[in-house]
Amino acid sequence: MAAFALSAALHAAPIVAEGVADMDAGSPAAREMAIRDALQQAAISNGAELQSLQLLDSGNLSESSVLSAPSLQGKVKILQEYSSDGMYHVRLSIDPQASAAGPVGAAPQPAQNASCGMPAGRSLRRKLLTTYFYVVNPAEANDLRNLASSLPAELARRLRQQNRFDVRNAGHLTVLSNMAADEPVAGWETVRELGRREDVQFVVAGRVLSTGVVGKSLRHTMYESNNTSQQGAYYTGPLAGLFGGAFKYAASARQFDLEVWVYDALTGAVLADQRISRIAQGKVVAQLPVDFATAAFWQGDYGKVVDALLDQASRQLVDVVSCIPLSAKVVKVEDGRQVFVNVGGLDGMKVGDQMLLYKPRSAQIVRSGGGVRELGVPEELSGTITITQVQPNFSIAQVQSARLKVEEGDYVRFMTRR
Repeated sequence: MAAFALSAALHAAPIVAEGVADMDAGSPAAREMAIRDALQQAAISNGAELQSLQLLDSGNLSESSVLSAPSLQGKVKILQEYSSDGMYHVRLSIDPQASAAGPVGAAPQPAQNASCGMPAGRSLRRKLLTTYFYVVNPAEANDLRNLASSLPAELARRLRQQNRFDVRNAGHLTVLSNMAADEPVAGWETVRELGRREDVQFVVAGRVLSTGVVGKSLRHTMYESNNTSQQGAYYTGPLAGLFGGAFKYAASARQFDLEVWVYDALTGAVLADQRISRIAQGKVVAQLPVDFATAAFWQGDYGKVVDALLDQASRQLVDVVSCIPLSAKVVKVEDGRQVFVNVGGLDGMKVGDQMLLYKPRSAQIVRSGGGVRELGVPEELSGTITITQVQPNFSIAQVQSARLKVEEGDYVRFMTRR
């Protein structure tokens, strides 16, 4: 989805902004750069942050994305565009009141992120890798076998069912050297390596912060063994053994507290750091250990709540990545004009699709203030390519325009019609 975010203080009339870009990279790329320039000028002049916008062009909505902190959404309409003296000019208006979410005070509408940046009637599948989830307190989860590795596998399964992602699971791999203490941002270098090695656009990891009992109640037991491995305790006070029975403090409420991180595999940047927690009521500790994410687990009171929580986590993950344009890499170049990219028919590509061509500037890596941590790789929009042949796992494209030399390792992003 193309998006624009304004500071909450801006509730006034539509904002008009102009952008310009040189046409060295060709008209399609120049138009994209001019639109971005106009949005940036509007943001700077109004103290806003670019996040998401709906672009209304010739009566049709089209979409793209820029990540930032959430804020007020607005609709953008192109008022005028033309080329002159080798420059492309765009004039647009931004209406902060006409949010995609509907009028102020209206009931929230269902998220539309699933179709962001997608051509009508098609689904472009982004490549995603799920990795190991660290269990902070393993003693709490002694009845949930294989939790750390089965959790990412279950997330991968749920995401595959939506047919929007090419999901791979690597539940044995970790993104942090110290999963217990490190902050998610510390995994940027490992994430970039995983992105290169596994050929994915996004990496998912996280921590299970708690599976602990948060509530207990007394219940009567008959000749039940004092199994201290369970998260409960036996009452041994007066009348405890009356008629061969006992009263047990049994777990009646149990938490599942989950932290999920979504990374951009190209830069290693953390796109989302989300925490989701729910409490289950009832019989929440199994008499005997069960494998996590099996039929036996889902049937219990605790499993039903965890099932709903993982559905929520999957939906939120989809919301984060769906509006980010599909990216792919140039894996081969022939005669400087024909390129091979690592997305194909299985990813939703079709002959005639256009993609924007980018040049990463690895020698100009942006680092933190102390110069220790890499923040990302600057990029230059070089031109456009058009898909001429589609195979299941790759496509062949013709370079339409490029102001920089096209090389293996360059990357492309799907260009929506707008």
